[in-house]
Amino acid sequence: MFLDTSTLMVMSALVTILAGASFILNTSIQRLDLVSRLWTVAFTNGMLAALAYGFDAINPGLWVTVAVGNAAITAAIGFVWAGCRAYNGRKPWLVVVVVVTVAVAAAVVVRGPEGGEWAGGWAMLAGVGLFALLAGVEGLTGQMRSRVNARSLAVVMLVVAGFYLARCAVFLLYGPYSDLFRTYFGTNLATFVTILFLISSSVAMTSLQVERSLGGGANPLARNAVRSFTLGVLASDTFDDGAKDRIDRARRRSSSVALLLIRIDGLKEINTAFGRGTGDATLQTVATVLREVTPTSSILGRQESSHFGVLVMVSEPQATREIAEAILAEITEGRVEGTNDIRLSASIGVSDTFTVPFDFDKLRDAALDALDRAREAGGNRVEAAVQTQAVPRRIDRSRTALD
Repeated sequence: MFLDTSTLMVMSALVTILAGASFILNTSIQRLDLVSRLWTVAFTNGMLAALAYGFDAINPGLWVTVAVGNAAITAAIGFVWAGCRAYNGRKPWLVVVVVVTVAVAAAVVVRGPEGGEWAGGWAMLAGVGLFALLAGVEGLTGQMRSRVNARSLAVVMLVVAGFYLARCAVFLLYGPYSDLFRTYFGTNLATFVTILFLISSSVAMTSLQVERSLGGGANPLARNAVRSFTLGVLASDTFDDGAKDRIDRARRRSSSVALLLIRIDGLKEINTAFGRGTGDATLQTVATVLREVTPTSSILGRQESSHFGVLVMVSEPQATREIAEAILAEITEGRVEGTNDIRLSASIGVSDTFTVPFDFDKLRDAALDALDRAREAGGNRVEAAVQTQAVPRRIDRSRTALD
């Protein structure tokens, strides 16, 4: 059955509206953070582009609809890229999206009514291809790299990037009315690519939002109560801020603190063998152990996908190792909910102010070195930081009772 261009454009508009409405509705039910807002704007622009192109297909000749459509579809892919950057904890660089979108619209306006349906087409094709390429690369890095749905979105984006950049090259070399362009890169084929992209990307992005709502990944840009406390422990940036404050107060009161970094051994293999759900359950199990074993005054937080951090007050050097070994013992005895065959282990690196100065970055670096040694030794063990310099200590006996 042959479908003319007008029918295909109407079909594309309907699919776009349905996919966009579904994503926006799901996002409103889950929660609104920076990533969800950016991706919501992306789908809104996609819906606007579909309406503009659909109207142009039914009533051709209005250059305004071409300008709106070109700018909207460029912005849609641009905001997908910005959302991916925000997901990875990077600045979304919205100014880049805005500048490119305005340039694409200007390329149509400059040609005016005489430009026809392909006025400024090269700018739109280049803009969409560039943003899709950047989004695809972003989806394979950072926090998104470990998520199956993120990798699916990245593959889709890279396919779209390849298609649109090739389309732009043929457009510039042979023109939009050449047989080569019409046969392999024309509107009909592009519409089919758009429909496939919308369906697959909306599913992947919706799944990513659901995972985030369940606490699967911490985003430093989303500084709100929901994101600062996940799995029963603090998110990475909140933990760092709290730890720095506690260390500074301990230094002024001549108290001692210890930093413990805990890494779950084989978490990547657990995700691969049993699925992401089991991996998340493993993280929850370890977080629960930390809440139950560590002293009440401890600060607990996430550091990386498979890392936890604990900052605890200690009275003597031996106390640091005792706390770490108690944590390790509980982890190895623990069972992941819903499984019977998984035995957990962890590598733990510790440092304290008996051997390292009162500085969060120095304590963390020393604990990371110790953690690396624990992993290199086969894991499932505790390693302490090596003292590399004498640390002057002044004990204020009059304040001991206050600690």
